[in-house]
Amino acid sequence: MKRTLFPSLLTLLLGCEAAVPSMPPCSTTVCAAGQVCNPSSGACETPPSRCAATSCVSPMSCDGATGFCVFPLGDLIDRAGRPLINLALTNPFDLLVVSGQNPESSATTRERYNHDKSFPWSSWAAPLAQTLALYDGLDGACGHTLAPPTLGAARFASMASLLAADAIIVDTTKGTCAGYLNVEKTALAGMASPDCGGRKLDYDVVDGTFSLLTGGLATDGVAATVTASPSFPYLP
Repeated sequence: MKRTLFPSLLTLLLGCEAAVPSMPPCSTTVCAAGQVCNPSSGACETPPSRCAATSCVSPMSCDGATGFCVFPLGDLIDRAGRPLINLALTNPFDLLVVSGQNPESSATTRERYNHDKSFPWSSWAAPLAQTLALYDGLDGACGHTLAPPTLGAARFASMASLLAADAIIVDTTKGTCAGYLNVEKTALAGMASPDCGGRKLDYDVVDGTFSLLTGGLATDGVAATVTASPSFPYLP
């Protein structure tokens, strides 16, 4: 009986051994920081960057783990891509009502605007449109050359959306830079800009902003008195 049982036990042991799965390639692999183990080969590899096709707007940067644009650590305390947008448009007349409460003070609104990390800040387009409608009448006539001839704040929906994304726009494919907000103004007019836009040091950005808000030439009455230097740091 022993001679009959022994071959059966041997066959059983061999069969069980053959059924044991092989050890996964990455089960004992330790990779250096920034690398991962390839489950097929067991080799350590540097994974492709999730930020390769991601372009972020400063001060945001791409998070390598998610591929999303994120703000740097800490609180955002100020942002001023285009001069006067916050001061002149967010709530200059203390008229903005938030969540059905009493009108908010302009100082409180400006602080909320500065701390808002929700780029491109599209939620600010509606209150900006209301303020743009108020500025429209400063020249004594209703209507704006860069807005459709509709009534009320709806006239300024496109302009408000553009200004709410508060960032300087520069067209690096253009070799001519002749005026502040030129890219924005031609975009609102439905045309391609021949100008690079941006903000040169000799631009009177306050006059440029007021002119855009009112739809005509406007000035704060203060002439530019500082001449830029041709070398860094450019301003005396």
